[in-house]
Amino acid sequence: MTHVRVQAVQQAQQQTLPQEQSSSIVFFFLFLYATFVLIRPQEFIGFLIGFPIIMIFTILGTATALLVHRPLRWSIQQTMLLLMLPVISVSALLNGWGTKGLVESQGMLISSILPLFLFASVVSTASRQTKLMLLSITASLIMIHNGWVQYTSYDAFGWTGTQAVAGDLRRIVYVGIFQDPNDLGMLIVMNLPFVAYFFHRGGAMMKLLCLGVFAVFMYGVYITGSRGTVLGTAALFGFYLLLRYGGTRMILAGITLGPVVATLLSQFGGLSSDEASARARLYAWYDGVHYLLGNPVFGIGKGNFMDWHGRTAHNSYILVASELGTLGYTLWGGALALTVYIGYKIFKLPVERFANHPQKELILNEIKISTALFFSMIAYLVTAFFLSRSYILLLFIFIGMNIAAHYRVMKWAPEIKALLTYKTALYCGLASWILVFMVYGTLKVSL
Repeated sequence: MTHVRVQAVQQAQQQTLPQEQSSSIVFFFLFLYATFVLIRPQEFIGFLIGFPIIMIFTILGTATALLVHRPLRWSIQQTMLLLMLPVISVSALLNGWGTKGLVESQGMLISSILPLFLFASVVSTASRQTKLMLLSITASLIMIHNGWVQYTSYDAFGWTGTQAVAGDLRRIVYVGIFQDPNDLGMLIVMNLPFVAYFFHRGGAMMKLLCLGVFAVFMYGVYITGSRGTVLGTAALFGFYLLLRYGGTRMILAGITLGPVVATLLSQFGGLSSDEASARARLYAWYDGVHYLLGNPVFGIGKGNFMDWHGRTAHNSYILVASELGTLGYTLWGGALALTVYIGYKIFKLPVERFANHPQKELILNEIKISTALFFSMIAYLVTAFFLSRSYILLLFIFIGMNIAAHYRVMKWAPEIKALLTYKTALYCGLASWILVFMVYGTLKVSL
């Protein structure tokens, strides 16, 4: 009778709990979507050129996920980024753009928010995540090979038909959203933690292969000629040592003073051989803060920085703060800060607590995956300091993968789930302003 009663209780629990339906067809569509976003064969293979294949897989993935995939994830970060859409619309209206803000919001919903939803929901296992990590590494290797052809050929053309940026040093490019050395370099740096993950998880042959990939990536960083990429690479190693071995005070000091050091290095040409260009960037940041002060709530409107200043901000944080004001930047910066904060807490989890757990290997692997994604976000945060890449698709894809990894770890670490509150999100949004304040204070004193 006791056994029957236990079975009855278990059946009742199964009926009240949401059933998991992790459909393979949805991940198949998502993987194809990621392939066409990262490798982009539709940009250089004749019969695919001009075909809206990314849009097709976005629709297919979203429709099938809503129909057959459970559970569907909706995190606080997704809410914050979704709330940016009405801010963009109102900001455009207040700055004389009329309904163009609605068009911008609609475009961001389809091209960024929906992919974010898909990656957060569908990447529900470690196996799916590692497949996407391998795809991303492969895409970087393909881009570097095309860049090597550009760098070594007489006319600077690669096999994709794109030509390297001319100058004292050729700067490699790829196609589509990576047709800029900075974007290409950002992807390479964000993939370095993935290489480290496979290095630590693999045997002797895998470690040797990963060392080879790492060497190729370092060559790719060099031939992009991107100061943001170089800084991101150096900062990635520096932040790993700081976060792994530094105390709380040292970590807080490093995070707070990092923008100051980067700003000063920019001013004195430490990151550029073109002193005039470096100074022009600093003045763009300074003007951006003043645009914010003149339009503190809704900013000057998404896409208006170029019209106001004449050139881009070359700083993703200043760009959002100036264009979308305190509301938009708090939402955007808060979503990034919350994602990184949760990743950091997982990174610092005491793994000894799982020593006797029957699923120890699975749990430790999930923590390592989350750690790799955490440092990929660190790579974005550093490289974005010198680039205007506030709204790029790559950011939303990586946030989605981070969210998915966080939810998988929460099964065994309920204290991580307890951090996902709107109160924490608000604190993260407010904390994200430290960077803007530190940059402005440094410029105010040094310019």
